[in-house]
Parts: sequence; C-alpha cells; structure tokens
Amino acid sequence: MKSLPILALFATALIVHAAPNAVPNPGFEDGPADAPTGWAVPEKTGTRFAVDAEAHTGQRSLRVDGLDRDKQDHYVQAWRITLPLPAGDNLWFSGWAKGQDLEAGRIAVLHRDKDGKVLKNQSIAGFDGTFAWREFGGRLDQVPGTVSLQLVLGLQKSTGTIWFDDLFVGERSAAAAGSLTLAPGNRQPAGETLPAVFTFTVGPEGLQPGGEVALQWEHWRTAREFRLAEPKVECTVPGATFELVRPAAKKSWPPEPQPVDTVVKLGGNQALPGGTEIRLLCQLRMSPRTNVQAGISGTFSAGPGALPGRTAAIRLEPQGGPASRLVCLAEPRPLAGQPGRATIALTDAAGNPATSFAGTVRFEPVPGMELPTDYTFVPEDGGSRDFALLCPPGRVTRIRVQWEDQQAVSNPILPRTADEPGIYFGDIHAHCEISADAVGSPDDAYDYARRFQILDFAGLADHSPREGLWERAKAAAEQHNQPGRFVTILGFEWSDSQAGHRNIYYPGGEGPQQPRLPNNAAAWFAWLAERDLDAVVIPHHTNTDSGVRLANGRLAWEPADWTDINHRYQRVVEICQNRGSFEAPGGPNPELRIRAEDRGASVQTALALGHRLGFIGSTDDHSGRPGSGPARAALVAPALTRPGLWQALHDRSCYATTGSHTLVFFTLNGEPMGRELVQTAAAPRLLSWRVVGTSAIRRVDLLRNNDVVHSWSGEGDDMTGTYRRDEALAGTEWWYLRAIQEDGNLAWSSPIWVDVRE
Repeated sequence: MKSLPILALFATALIVHAAPNAVPNPGFEDGPADAPTGWAVPEKTGTRFAVDAEAHTGQRSLRVDGLDRDKQDHYVQAWRITLPLPAGDNLWFSGWAKGQDLEAGRIAVLHRDKDGKVLKNQSIAGFDGTFAWREFGGRLDQVPGTVSLQLVLGLQKSTGTIWFDDLFVGERSAAAAGSLTLAPGNRQPAGETLPAVFTFTVGPEGLQPGGEVALQWEHWRTAREFRLAEPKVECTVPGATFELVRPAAKKSWPPEPQPVDTVVKLGGNQALPGGTEIRLLCQLRMSPRTNVQAGISGTFSAGPGALPGRTAAIRLEPQGGPASRLVCLAEPRPLAGQPGRATIALTDAAGNPATSFAGTVRFEPVPGMELPTDYTFVPEDGGSRDFALLCPPGRVTRIRVQWEDQQAVSNPILPRTADEPGIYFGDIHAHCEISADAVGSPDDAYDYARRFQILDFAGLADHSPREGLWERAKAAAEQHNQPGRFVTILGFEWSDSQAGHRNIYYPGGEGPQQPRLPNNAAAWFAWLAERDLDAVVIPHHTNTDSGVRLANGRLAWEPADWTDINHRYQRVVEICQNRGSFEAPGGPNPELRIRAEDRGASVQTALALGHRLGFIGSTDDHSGRPGSGPARAALVAPALTRPGLWQALHDRSCYATTGSHTLVFFTLNGEPMGRELVQTAAAPRLLSWRVVGTSAIRRVDLLRNNDVVHSWSGEGDDMTGTYRRDEALAGTEWWYLRAIQEDGNLAWSSPIWVDVRE
C-alpha cells in the first residue's frame, strides 16, 4: 500500500475553502499559450516546460517533462510563482497533480523574508509513478519573518511527466476531523519500551467504509529515533472491521520526508459515527537521547479519495535517567606553573546529561598536586563542573575520581613550557537539525560537546546550510565560542554524490555559504581562489560508498575523487570517524578499524597520488552530540583560540585518534608533523617520537611512503623512540606514525614530507 499524501503538520479538519485564493490564475486559463499569466517559463537543461490541454478542470494545466536527469542540476526543475504572504493563521496550499512514468515529483513552498532570503523550504508533497489526477495539500508553517511565499512545482533528478492544476493558497476551515491522544503520555524514560495506546476520536463527519486513520511522523529523521511495534486495533463500535497496514520504508534515498507509520482502514459496509474511538495498541520505544523530540499526528480520510485532515501533533519527549556514568577529562598540556582545567561530568546509561545530579565525587591524591578531597554537586552545576588544578611539571600525571562504585581516570596530563604548543582535542564534523538527516538543536550540541564530552573545541559541519540555516549556524557558533575554554569552528559539509563528501572550515565567525557549483573539488577550489578566501577543505569517508541508492538507481554518494590536487585548500583528510578508518586500501582490517571493503580511494591512495594531507579524526555524528563516537581531532596550537586552531589545521599541525586523548609527538630532523622539508639526497633522516597513551601501548609503527619500515613493541603507556635512515633520498618521501593501544584505540600523526633539493 502506498503511503498517504505528504501533508504539512497540525491540520485539524477536513478541507473546504473559506477565503479568497491568493494564487493568481490558479487554473492557468489566462495568458498566452506558452506561459500563463503570472508564471514565467523556466530555463532548465534536461527538462521541458509547457502549458498543456490535459487539465483537471478547465482547458489548461502546467506540465513538466523530465528528459535527461544527468543534465538536470540538484534542485527542483520547477514552475515557480512568488506571492505576498496572505493574512491568516491557518494558511493552506493545495492543488491537483497527475503523473506519468514519474521518478520524483516535488511540491514545496519557500518562505522568504523582506530581503528575499529563504527562511524555510517546506516540503508539501512528493509523487512517483503513474497516477490519475490526485489532490495534494498541506498547512503552511508559520515562519517568523516571512513576507512572501514561492510555490515550487516540478520534478527533481527525474524522468517522466507531471501535470499541475487548480492551485489554492489561503485560509481553510471545516468541521473538526477528529483528535488523537496517547496513553500513558508523551514524556517517558529515554530508551524505554512501554505499552502505549494511541486513541483516534472520529470527528462529526464520521468515517465511511474505505476511510482511513493513520499515524504519520512529522520528520523521517526524528522518526528513526522511535519505534512502534506489535500494533493492534480496537474500536468502541462492536463488529467494526479494519485492515491494518505498515507501509514499507522507502528503499531509495532520500527517505519519505514525513513517513506514515501505521494505517488503519475501515472495512465492511458499516460507517462509523462521529465520536467513535479507534484505539491503536502498540509497544512504543522512546529515543535513547533526550535532545531528540518527535512529532506524530493522526491523519483522517473520511472516505476513499478524500483529502486527509490531520490532528495537532503529539510531541514525544524522552526523559533522562539517573546518573550512572562518571567522566573525567583534563587539559592535556597546561602551561607549567599555571592552573590547568579538569572537568568532571555525570551522564545516565545512554550518555544523556545527568543535569539534576547531586552526589559527592571524591578525588584520589596525586603526589605534587593540590586536589580537593571531594566535591558535592549542586543543581547549578547541571551535572558538569570545571576544576582548576596545578599539575607537577616535567612528568605525566592522571587524575582519578570516584562516585559510589564508579571510577574515572583522566587522560594523561603533561605540562608544557612557554615555548611549546598546546594540544587540544575536539570534533569538527558533527551534525544537528540544521541538516535534514540529523537531530538536536545547535545550542544543545555545543553545550553537550563542552560540558559532557569535555571537548576543547567543536564544529557543526551541517549539510549545505543556506540563507536562514547558514545564519543560524553562524549565530550558534558565535554564541558558544569561548576563547581559552571552548572554541567553535565554523564550517559546513558539501556532499557531492560523485566527487565525494568534503567539509570546509573558515578561520573566523564569518564565511560564505556553499556556492552553487557543479562539484565540490576543482570548481570549488577555483571559486575560493578567485575570492582569495582563507579556508581548509577536508574530505571524509573517502574509500567507501553510501550503500543506498537514489530513485534512479545510482549510489547516493560514492568514494572521494582524488583527481584534483590542491595544496592551498585541500590540506587535511579525516582518516577516521564513526564509519571506521580509511587509512589503507584492502578489505576489512579490524586492527586498523577498516570496516568496509576498499573502494579505491583510501588516504594512502591519495598520498601516493601526490596529495599532501594532514590527518584528523572526527565523528560524523548525526545525533546533535559532537564527540559521540570513536574519533577525535588533535590540534597542536599555541593557544585555544579560533585563529590558533584554524592555523593548526592549515599547517597540518594536527593528528587523529579513535576517540582517546592520546599524546603524540613526532619530528623529522627536528621539524614537527605536517611540515614539508627540502634537503640534499645524501642528508640522513632522523625521526623522533613519543606516545603517551590512555592505556598500555601494544605497538607503534613507523611508515615511509605508506609502508611500515619499523615497529616498536609495547612497553607500558609512555613510549619514545628514534629511527635513522641514511640511504640516499631518491625522490619524495612521506613519513607518519601509527600507535595502537591495548584497548584498541589508535592514533595517527600527520605525515612529514621530504623532497630532494635540486
């Protein structure tokens, strides 16, 4: 069974017109034969636009033919018209559509402000296949600042034909279609599965045989955080029969914007009167994360072919559990003789902030360090607190704390001298609800990164935020930036389906949004250079693919295209993230955390092609919680500031770990990681290193031109070594270090390159 038409949220009634239509020429009857009054003929390659005699009513309709999807850009190939925002609190956009061999028809509304910026791109409906004239409709969201609406009607990366007719924008009203309630309620423990009952109360129009009630989520990504299982139907009318259907999830990418979860269709010949209760009994699993809320509504279609109305959404709100996990992390390289920072945080079993924690944490004494004996958390702490601690110079220390039966040990702390840089750990590749495929607010994301993942810096690299979304991303980064304590790095992700996925990072709090260009490699590098912009572009998950396909059968994204070498902008690569490590070619390698079969674009492949890339790790987390995953970026910088950290990225003064705050030091002839050296062919190469692990070290590998040339077996959690190569330098060499801990964590230094002096 196909899903119900995609509708906007919060409809409360079946639809009838109640106000003037704001759409001029809504049936396209007026105007010349090729362009109805008020509509300009679009200019899009791979697509044909026409006024057609195939109409729902009257003599004309709008038609869009998808001729060649490869010649179409990524946007909707559409007829468009801009309207002043009509007055009213219950505005709707509806109309009729017909399809023939259609892959992806799209109907949307762009909410624009007084300057023409898009505040929201609201999806109204999506269509595919061949179908007769079908009504669509949706309530228009109330978006503050909107002064005009642009209607968008067409197709997207699609062949086939779609027609449109009889549009309406304006106020709607009608008798109530019904209501939806949930027992035991919308606020339940995070991660818990509990019996639940959704009760549909049929409105005064009643429900005719063949009519339907359904549960529909407001957004596919938040819906994935929750689960409804084992649904059963009950009714207050004896003898009523129902067909219960769980529509299959859409297999191609992207998913349905507002998926229908469960459909209950009235069978038999008996209509149900208004006031009838239809109960859907199920097992409801709440999201394990408290920063995720999901709206679920009831849709009502009184009879076959009727345009559904929708109830107000029930907003599911997971509640955090009691504190059960203790975390302690410290500033790894504070200045000797000055207080450093240590942070203690409490979370529940699922990692949610234990904001009401009021227990007492005890410190284990450390020789040479003044520590409090204990500390009792107060409500103002909100489950996380910073402590200023003076660490003894010249040696590694670790802080140990205990709460009840929980014990936490900090990362290694090694004070530095004034002429040495600091080392700072963070995650600059995380997503929040600014991305269509992620959840959680940006404010919650930054707060969680600082207070509960205890990161030094973080960045939300959301997918292609433009206009209002880009402004929101910049505002959130600016608000949470605290030099010296927690730094936010401004950036975004451009997911090119064929060239790969790349993130961009700017040095400050401003930078242009993603340009409209054909690819995120050569064209993008040229665009940046033409404007003389400072930026670092970082590819990620380079040698794997999406595994999911678009409606046209192509992969949603493919491995990185390493054709274009650009040492000005593409200077760093994300060598590991939540999908694993992408260091080397070949099949799965558990020791190196390479999970998937190689797709020919590993980091070592790029280095062999001549790319000069420093290494970082970042999570690619989509839960609105930076740091939630096995990857960290370590930046070696003189100060915890935006300019200092960005310069470390640009200079490749960085390294990667799989989540541990391991200390890595690596030099070649006295020069640190990321550098490019030039020397005579006869000059020796002397490499020195030190690794201070968060657990015992199993092995340290030294690699030259992607091959391991020497390994050191583990000797505790603090190891040093040297290696000398006297063989004449025959060509460019690149050297890097890889450390493997007994707990499975890895760390990779950025390479150092050596070129022969001419």
